[in-house]
Amino acid sequence: MSQLSFNKLSTYNKVLLIKDMGVQLSSIEFYDHRIFLFAFNGLLIEVYRNIETKKIESITVAGYSDLDKFISRITLPPSKRDESTNSKDLIY
Repeated sequence: MSQLSFNKLSTYNKVLLIKDMGVQLSSIEFYDHRIFLFAFNGLLIEVYRNIETKKIESITVAGYSDLDKFISRITLPPSKRDESTNSKDLIY
């Protein structure tokens, strides 16, 4: 799915896609919001949820400048490479 087609979806459909197929990488509190960062289909997605109302107010595709606030908190999912591969093989 391209960024353009993702942006055309309703908020409800974006929530369903991210809930079913997204991988949460991080979350932070930023003013009145908790912002969740998801990886979805090659895109990085920010979900803004109001802390008081618990409602999702915005879902946007994150740009590189948006990642600054997450950089120290991003946790990548475990690698799917074969466990029998020695990490030294990746260096040489």
